[in-house]
Amino acid sequence: MDDLTLQLTKAEFFNKFPERDRAALARLAIPRKLQPGEFCCHQGDVWPNAIFLAEGSLQWAMLSLAGREYVFFTLSPGEVFWGHSMFDDQPMPASLMATQDSMVYRWSRDAILPILYRHPETLWEIAGMLTKTMRKAREIIYGLAFQPVAGRLATLLLDRFSDPDDTSVERDLTLSAIASRVASSPEVVCRVLQQFQSEGVLEVTRATITLYDRSALENLVESD
Repeated sequence: MDDLTLQLTKAEFFNKFPERDRAALARLAIPRKLQPGEFCCHQGDVWPNAIFLAEGSLQWAMLSLAGREYVFFTLSPGEVFWGHSMFDDQPMPASLMATQDSMVYRWSRDAILPILYRHPETLWEIAGMLTKTMRKAREIIYGLAFQPVAGRLATLLLDRFSDPDDTSVERDLTLSAIASRVASSPEVVCRVLQQFQSEGVLEVTRATITLYDRSALENLVESD
């Protein structure tokens, strides 16, 4: 519990709380270890909870009516996730799943709300964060609807090479994981990557992705 209290001093939203409230959160937290592929919640569940990720990685992914998965974002250690159901008692719009061995701490709405009510500025910050997430999801969905796969893949690759000086990055995503992020299939992603390679834009190995022509990817994004 003492270790969790210390971690909460560095967590967004909770780091502004007085020590007594962080200690109360630590006492009320329900710990859970997750293996890769285990879910905190499923799309469609009514899940009025908050999660603090202490170790590992979680992904927030939506399943379309056609059965295709799209990953909107991932959570890193030290981040807090607020279940939408906590605020409106409606089903969750996506699923939260572990992608690595993970350690999470969960609070139910009934447990955490009395503490949040003592900090109205934090509730305002949470509302702002949720609004920002909603706007980002809208941009992603808009891009999926109107941007071809090559453009979406170019956008993802440019995000991986966020530093203009980067020429090589670790390949830590499988074809299936990439396909989930660009709302396509592994087969299509493979073909587009092969096309990029044949045109001298980049080179993909089992371990790395090396970028040779950043402007070609930027042009793809701009043209879409």
